Amino acid sequence: MYIDFHIHYLPNVVPEERILLEMDKYGIEKSVVLATPDHPRYTTLNLSGTNEKSRDLVSRHPDRLVMAAYIDPRNVMEAQTQIEQHYDKGVRFVKMWPGHGFSPDDPMIYPVWEKLNDLKMGVILHMGMLGVRPQVGTKVNRMAGMNAKFGHPVLLDQPARIFPDVTFIIAHTAYPWTLEALEMSFMFENIYIDFSCGLGYEAYNLIDRLHPGRLPWERFLFASDTGGNAGSFVERWSELMKEPFFAPYAEDFFYNNARKLMERLGAW
Repeated sequence: MYIDFHIHYLPNVVPEERILLEMDKYGIEKSVVLATPDHPRYTTLNLSGTNEKSRDLVSRHPDRLVMAAYIDPRNVMEAQTQIEQHYDKGVRFVKMWPGHGFSPDDPMIYPVWEKLNDLKMGVILHMGMLGVRPQVGTKVNRMAGMNAKFGHPVLLDQPARIFPDVTFIIAHTAYPWTLEALEMSFMFENIYIDFSCGLGYEAYNLIDRLHPGRLPWERFLFASDTGGNAGSFVERWSELMKEPFFAPYAEDFFYNNARKLMERLGAW
């Protein structure tokens, strides 16, 4: 059994019924649907699963899908209001993109962390490098204000210390800063790591070669970063996790860690 902790709703690419069929075929019990900004940087790439569309999708399949609402913390007061509204509707995770121009340890957004801390919610952060996406055009890329430096996992050090009831989930293993992400998760019980997209495989290669001793296996999460058509990730990861160094932790990686986290935050 699997829990996919990172998918997006791409209604123009992956129809709703295919998401459920794919989940059934590959034994994915639940998937976390990460909403995306309503901005040309995403809609041009068919990433059109905004908060409203993602919420509608999840509401039709509440036993299979879990929502992570998109929040931009830079409008501090509005972000707090939005978080409260999402929480009242049963949402227990939010999604943020520091790479759009804010640092997770900027005191300006600490009131947003405070709200998440009060509600004991989880936040999934795109960390590590950012795609260039020349097909959306130079102007749109400028408008998105992207800067990968804000995706360094060490920027979670102070927030994780002073907001212990926020669960921070580092997406994409923060590659290429994966060693730093591993150490942050090892140090802080409220920092998890998702191994989504092809960068998750790069993190696997790194761990396989180095065999680090400081690995927080209980906070690793299987994730695909697909439109819900995650079959190829299930197949490849299932083979990779058979290797002796990883095999003892396979069930936790694929299912147990995610379920325990969801249960703790009230998202199960």
